Amino acid sequence: MEKEKKLEIYKTALSKYGEEAQLNMLYEEMGELLTAIARLKRGRANHFDVMTELADVSIMVEQMATLMSFDDFETEKDRKLNRLKEKLNGDNNK
Repeated sequence: MEKEKKLEIYKTALSKYGEEAQLNMLYEEMGELLTAIARLKRGRANHFDVMTELADVSIMVEQMATLMSFDDFETEKDRKLNRLKEKLNGDNNK
């Protein structure tokens, strides 16, 4: 889905449910992700279970980024990915 459509959906959800409710939903989704990962490690869940929770957390994180500045969020994410890339390249040279 294109960025503009995502932002429209995020803004609509924030408007409909409110910032506080959506922040609480982020907490809930992060907890569900932690539970799915723990269950995966114990052999009581599969990768799809974790992937589903990852998608939920990602959606909620992007909603929260929309509150602050989605463009700044994307810029910071890119900066951190570049930093990781540099670190990995440095590790490969050792």
